[in-house]
Amino acid sequence: MVKETKADNPYSVDKGLVAMFLRMSPEQRLRANDNALRTILELRHAYRQRRTNERKSRRNS
Repeated sequence: MVKETKADNPYSVDKGLVAMFLRMSPEQRLRANDNALRTILELRHAYRQRRTNERKSRRNS
């Protein structure tokens, strides 16, 4: 049986995530941060590229 818990605070901390990062070495944490940053930058670039392409296609229509 799964116990459901209701968060009193919508900004509560994910204790499982904290525990996962505490089990990592400092180097592993830095690598995880670098990977997350790289993903964010790639997504940002793709979003901007898409918007630029949409503007160009509207002008050429």
